[in-house]
This record gives sequence, structure tokens and C-alpha cells, in this order.
Amino acid sequence: MNQNPLTFSNRFSLLGDINSENKIHQTKENLELLGNVILDLTNSNPTKLGLEFPANAISHIFSSLDLSQYEPVPEGLESTRQSIVSDYEKRGVSAQTSDLTLTSSTSEAYSYIFKLFTNPGDEILTPNPGYPLFSFLIGLENLKEVHYPLKENTETGKWTYSAETIANCISTKTKLILLVSPANPTGSRTTAKFWKEWEELGIQIPILLDEVFVGYEFSGEPHTIPSSPNFPLLICNGFSKLLALPGFKLGWILNKSPKIYHSEIQKNLGFIADTYLSVNSLVQLATPELLPWKSMIQNRIRTRIMRNLSICHLYLKENPKIKNISGVEAGWYFIFEMNLDTKDEDLVLDILTKAKVFFHPGSWYEFSHNRCFLVISLISEEETLRQGLEAFLSYLK
Repeated sequence: MNQNPLTFSNRFSLLGDINSENKIHQTKENLELLGNVILDLTNSNPTKLGLEFPANAISHIFSSLDLSQYEPVPEGLESTRQSIVSDYEKRGVSAQTSDLTLTSSTSEAYSYIFKLFTNPGDEILTPNPGYPLFSFLIGLENLKEVHYPLKENTETGKWTYSAETIANCISTKTKLILLVSPANPTGSRTTAKFWKEWEELGIQIPILLDEVFVGYEFSGEPHTIPSSPNFPLLICNGFSKLLALPGFKLGWILNKSPKIYHSEIQKNLGFIADTYLSVNSLVQLATPELLPWKSMIQNRIRTRIMRNLSICHLYLKENPKIKNISGVEAGWYFIFEMNLDTKDEDLVLDILTKAKVFFHPGSWYEFSHNRCFLVISLISEEETLRQGLEAFLSYLK
């Protein structure tokens, strides 16, 4: 007797062909297997680039913890949340421990918020250009991603948020709007001017504000959080970029919503958190000792970013085959547009094969397929970046 074939959730159909081989990554892997040294200008993992949290400090912090007790607090330990609140207050952002829900990562924070506000088939607005992970997080919740365009200034190369443009993309199925500030990879920010324009529109659709790159602004108007928003606002952050500790898996949701929404949001987030109880106790206990290292960690990373920005401008500014250098003012990425009638993925593959230098094509971040953008990590090791750009310029000759 024939058995019914194994079937999987229709979530996967929203994600495209997840089993298809990425030709660029496969080529890179094959070249490395043949013994080629690839100058990877895309690595953004600080623990692999000499920007890791000091190992001796981590050992000392964890050696002094009392690990014998387990307190399953759904929202997270009070002492942990108080340390995070204190950090927000140093930034001038008012918060209380009752505003916070801890998660095991910002990705998990997203999933909590998706569960909080949406039903299958609902729409979530995301920035375009933007980060490709959003599509997977949204698809796995059986939701639909709808892009709103960032506003491009072709003279300065800057990409900005437009309240009016976002509002024009809202439909009856829109249940959540996602903003990233500073944005990845464009460095776009939610400025005071943006929030003023948004609040004047009076839209009550909840906003998820991802600020994982906050602290890495280097010019232009600052990232801003509205002090008393007139709409539901949930802010996500975590240790991955804040402390260069992506492996420690601690994130959080800060509820800055108006009083009319606040308690109900917290109650439902608490129910979701209690269902999973996913946050690691060791990281929670260590948080009060880890957070004071933030300034040192971020200063090191900002120093690397500023040096690499100078290197990128030095090597790329005057080349006639480079059409435009992005005016990125924040974050960990550098973008430039080629003055070539070539698809960015084809160009990246050709550079990888001939020059042994690896860039990301802009289309992976939803830049137009009709234009040729390349993306570089600004926390690359400086010598790798220099060598990679030298090899790239030789390739262009």
C-alpha cells in the first residue's frame, strides 16, 4: 500500500527555493578548496576580525557568578532588565524594567512581535533596500513582506526614510511596520524630523524599530527615539553589535507604546516569553558586568570603521568605472555603484574568479537589479581591505 508523501508547512513556499545552491558562495567555496586565498570584504562577524570582547574579562565575569539557582522569570531577571534600563537612561531614553522583555536574540524578538500583532497572510512593511533576513523571519510566520522604498539622494548617495512614502504603502492587511535605524546596509536613520512627520500622520499601526547598530553613527543627523510616541512602538536591540558578542544570544524588546496600549502589549509579550523561556540564565546573570564594557568595545569598532571609510574613499573615489560612492553615515557597511552595464551578481562572480576578492552584490539587499551596486563590510581587517581593493582596481584596468 502506498503511503501519502511527506508534506511540509506552506511557510517554505513563501521563502522560494531554500535548497537552491547560491552560485557565488559555491564558487567561493570551490576556489578555497583548491587552495586559493580569497580576500573577503564582506565579513561582519567581529569575533573573526580582531574586534572580539576580551576573553580574560569574560572568564573573570563568569567565574564570579552564582550559577546554582534558576529563576524562570518570563520577562527576564529584574537585575538584567535594570542594567539595560540604566544603559538606555545614559542615552537619554526613559525606560523602566516593566517596559522590557528579554529574548535570546533580536531575531527571536522579531518573532515575538510578529506573533503579537499578526495572523497568517497579514502584511509587514520592510525597508527597500534592506536586510535579506527579514524575508525569512516573515515567511516562517506565514506572513507577507511588502517593501516600502527608501528615498535616494543621487547627489549625496544617501538613503533616508520618508514618512509619506511609508504611509502610501500601507494596505488594509498591513499589521506592522519595520524600521531599522541605523539601517543595514544604507545607514539610514529615524531622525527627529522623521518622527515629527510620522506622528503628524496619526497612523496607529505598530512599529518595530530595530536599533542594533545604534552607537555606530559617524556623521549626519543622529538616530532618535520618540520620547512619547502617539502610536505603538517596540524597540529591539541586543548584545550582537552592542558588545560584539553575537554568540551570547541576548536581545530584548523595549515597549515605548502609549499608556492605552502598553499594559496589554506587555501582558501578551509576557505570555509568549513564558511559553518559550528561552533566555540563557548565565548571560542574564552576567549582564550587569558585561554592559560597562560597551564604550570600550564600540570605540574600537568605530575606530576600525572610520579608518576603513578613509581607505574606501582613497581607493575608490576617482575611478571612472565607479559611478557613485554612497554617503553612508552610520552602520557597518559601505556601498558603491559601478558605472558598468553588468548585473551585480555577474560582476561579483567575475571579480571573485579572476581577482579572488569577494564583495556582496547590492541585489542581495534589494538594491535595483537594473543598477550595479557592491557592498563592503566596514569592520573588515584593514590590511585585508587594502589588499582587496588593490586587487579590485587591478581587475578594473
